[in-house]
Amino acid sequence: MTTAFAPASDVQTPQALLPRVLSYLKGPVGSIALMLAAVVVIGAVSVGPAFFSASNVRIVGVAVAIPLIVGVLASFALLAGVVDLSIGSMVGFGAVAFNQLVASGIDPWTAAGVTILLGVVVGSINAFVIVGLGAEPLAVTLGMLTLLRGVCQAIVVQAPPTTLIEPLYDVTQGTTLGIPTLLLIGVGLTLVAAGVVSKTRIGRKVQAVGGDPRAAQRAGISVVRVRTVALIVSAVGAAIGGIFYVGQLGSASNILGTGLEFQIYAALMIGGYSITRGGVGNPIGALLGLLVVAGITNILNVSFIDPDYLDLIVAVILLAAVLVDRFRGGDAFE
Repeated sequence: MTTAFAPASDVQTPQALLPRVLSYLKGPVGSIALMLAAVVVIGAVSVGPAFFSASNVRIVGVAVAIPLIVGVLASFALLAGVVDLSIGSMVGFGAVAFNQLVASGIDPWTAAGVTILLGVVVGSINAFVIVGLGAEPLAVTLGMLTLLRGVCQAIVVQAPPTTLIEPLYDVTQGTTLGIPTLLLIGVGLTLVAAGVVSKTRIGRKVQAVGGDPRAAQRAGISVVRVRTVALIVSAVGAAIGGIFYVGQLGSASNILGTGLEFQIYAALMIGGYSITRGGVGNPIGALLGLLVVAGITNILNVSFIDPDYLDLIVAVILLAAVLVDRFRGGDAFE
């Protein structure tokens, strides 16, 4: 009887695996994973076993879930080379619109459909001005941010609270196998988005448009179409986030979503995305970046440390992420 042995070239020795592991850790996802591990260690040391308790993990998961959904969908605009600053106000506008529609007696499913349609309209307006007319994305979306915030201030005056929406409440407040259901939805969306970005032609087109729009145009890719769809997806994601916030909070306020765009973009940049150039980033990095910010926030809250330090800490981490990105070259992503 003869025994077949695997060729020596097929055997993965520790010496052969080490360069691959190091190259992975040098990449954006590896870097942010190490940062998240550091946050976990700091939490374990400073807070103790309570940091890993089921209730505390659930608090972090609930805090991350909706920004994760909004951030993952907004990241497609970033990948396409467009920064959408209006997502925070769109979250607030979506919440207010959904709240008012349900409070007026409209069926919640119909109200959700109308709210999503409003997201399509806002995204289409952004796309028309930015892509069609060639306006500066930051200026246009900042203007839309201000416009939507003003609309929220006008609509919410004496707005009645919504009644409890059972299916939506079950999703936003319920758990599955002890894990917040909304977090599972966010993680599932992240994995799907990561697969689209890294494994499909659609994802490669989005990255190509963000990385070099002229080269993408010469290759037969419609830059106008890709950026238009990306901006619509970004606005629709924010509208969905607003709907989920109403389910989570029971109503909408005129300040809901204020500053959320900066929280999300800080997490995206920490996770490996770039504000200055498109085509760089991966939804997995977005998830890890949001977990880092949420973990730091939780450590400060549980340790009764002044939460005003959060912005300072996030700013330092963000600067460190930018420096790491520059040292790495910032041209490629896993």
